[in-house]
Amino acid sequence: MHIAVNALLVSGAFSGVQHAILHQLRALLNLDSPHRFTVVTLRDVPIAEHLGNVRQPYDVLHTPLHSGHRFQRILWEQCSLPQVLRSAQVDLLYAPGYLTSLCWRGPSVVFVHDTIALSHPRLCTFSNALNYRLLLPPSARHASVVAVPSAASARDVVSFCRVPASRIAVVPLGVEIPPTPSATDIAQAHETVGVPGPFLLAASTIEPKKNFGNLIRWFDHWKDAGIPHHLVIVGKWGWKCGEVRQALAGARHREAIHVHGYLPQTELLTVMAAADLLLMPSRYEGFGLPALEAMAMGTPVVVSDQGALPETVGDAGLVFPLDDARWQSEIPALLANLARLQSLREAGLSYAATRTWERTGELLMQAFDAAMKGRK
Repeated sequence: MHIAVNALLVSGAFSGVQHAILHQLRALLNLDSPHRFTVVTLRDVPIAEHLGNVRQPYDVLHTPLHSGHRFQRILWEQCSLPQVLRSAQVDLLYAPGYLTSLCWRGPSVVFVHDTIALSHPRLCTFSNALNYRLLLPPSARHASVVAVPSAASARDVVSFCRVPASRIAVVPLGVEIPPTPSATDIAQAHETVGVPGPFLLAASTIEPKKNFGNLIRWFDHWKDAGIPHHLVIVGKWGWKCGEVRQALAGARHREAIHVHGYLPQTELLTVMAAADLLLMPSRYEGFGLPALEAMAMGTPVVVSDQGALPETVGDAGLVFPLDDARWQSEIPALLANLARLQSLREAGLSYAATRTWERTGELLMQAFDAAMKGRK
């Protein structure tokens, strides 16, 4: 089987979705598989450098497009990509970034990470909401199989895209278990974020769905309760950040809050290992990969009860409803309970060890096989 993977979303400073696409692609190319792969990528993206060493050879199909031209990319995907795939004698198209080519008539699998543009449009930019509201439901209905990272996302696809549950495959994202950071690595992580002492971490693009405005306000209460920690937010500034900027301006303990900006993945993982907690009070997540990555680094996680987050962390993380009083009171108590923190660290490491990217690749191959059989 000749499988084409649409990697046109991979460019610039990687978001969580882009990291997931690369990890999925590496997992597929590291399987012992008889299939042939072609990766479709933007002209200026060094995809081989991003993928690194993989077991299987693959072809690269460079488009005439460069990074930063979203409308042209969407237009090329919909109008030109199908003909290019036919000329390359592709058997199956895998679209790991929400949308597939509606004019492609062969078997296809699309990975829908979440349905936030449909279920929570106020948490999206206007352009994202419009793009996905127009193209996501027909993409999901057009695909032979819709892959999703969680059962919560599967329910949302059934509800908002009107896709039968029988055509949905739950393919959880995975995580790599890196070597345990040394004391030197941890010291370097503290230096990277500019915090010599203990800190709590939130890691994501700063945007409304991440709920960082409330996190900053809760942190004031935690400091008033006597915790010695700083709060570190690692991530690039996204859209509609007024709530976060306002919370920062009004924070009583502003000197203990650090907004670092984007970090490459290797540096971010070490910063995760140095943190005492990873906090993810999101208003919605289709999966929540940073929580799983933090567990793999031995860092306890506390997440909200929204979207797929309870499913992502299982019994190995703490799940709090988005209730101000609960978050304000529980975090200081947790930080004071060293035995509970250690138990969470051990549970997280054991849990993350079972969530491998290899398993993700195997489940994707099962989805590809189902798509081919369904079309036949």
